[in-house]
Amino acid sequence: MLPSGTSASDAPEASEPSTDASEVDAAGDGQPEPAQETIVGLTLEDTRERVSATEVALRVTMLQKESDDRNLAGARLAVEELRDETHDIAQSTVENAITNYRQTDIDAGLLEVRDLNEGLRANALGDAAIVADTETFDEYRDKIKDLELAESNLLAEIDENEELSAEVAELQRQLESEQSWLAEIEERELHRQVRIESAKEATLAQVLGTKQGYYLRTCPVAGRHSFIDSWGFPRSGGRRHKGVDLLAAPGVPIVAPVNGRVEYRSNRVGGRSFHLFGEHGNYFYGTHLSGYGDVQGEVKAGQVIGYVGDDGNAAGIPHLHFEIHAGGRGNQINPYVDVSIVCDGAR
Repeated sequence: MLPSGTSASDAPEASEPSTDASEVDAAGDGQPEPAQETIVGLTLEDTRERVSATEVALRVTMLQKESDDRNLAGARLAVEELRDETHDIAQSTVENAITNYRQTDIDAGLLEVRDLNEGLRANALGDAAIVADTETFDEYRDKIKDLELAESNLLAEIDENEELSAEVAELQRQLESEQSWLAEIEERELHRQVRIESAKEATLAQVLGTKQGYYLRTCPVAGRHSFIDSWGFPRSGGRRHKGVDLLAAPGVPIVAPVNGRVEYRSNRVGGRSFHLFGEHGNYFYGTHLSGYGDVQGEVKAGQVIGYVGDDGNAAGIPHLHFEIHAGGRGNQINPYVDVSIVCDGAR
């Protein structure tokens, strides 16, 4: 009963299995419900699309059912009205027939005899009715035909409505089954992702702070920013750039990129600066700050330790000059690799 091109079975084909058959039902007998059998081999994404397609099919069919309910109610009303009209015409015709019958020279006593053959009485009344009002009798016969047609249409509407009701019930059952299966594989996928993340955390804990790409826990600029790989760019006095410049609006918070101990000092070139001694023995330096954070001494990654500014020789160009010294102060490395991993402003 769906529109052309719409079917509850419309769904993408399976591209690859999403789970091992042994994981189908850890709490039960491992067998999917019959309606689930066609989606057991689908990927999670394809299963979601299948469920979505069934939801659409159900909504379409329910709309059809609502429309058909209205048609069925209209058909029932039409039959009732025709029955009433037919009854009224029949009653009027009989009354006219009796009146006309009494006015003829036919024995009126025939109407009063209780054991009179009904066929004889009907024929007599019919003849009298025809004589009395041929037009009314023709109208009565037309109404009978209309009533028969309306009753036939009503039966067809009832059949169609029952089919739609069965289709809605089947789609609801199918959707419930598919949603149940989807919830099950989504839960398994969540557990899988948790295991993956746990493995990542374990790996991160082993390598954090020990090699390039793992020196930082979070981006030192907690706001919109941008930066390029400017390592080695020439600077005044024959110097070379030994850090990365994260450009941001004045006042954007600067946070500790790792756990450690922070100290604040100012110098002639950079102005307000922070010195962060990381938990793994690495040293981090940031300068050109417009102000310091409230925390001093021990600090956790993500805590505010300052604000972007243009102090020192950076007048008019607010940014954070940030350095990484692997293994301790004095062993500077290009911080671009690590910063680009934890920050989203790389250009």
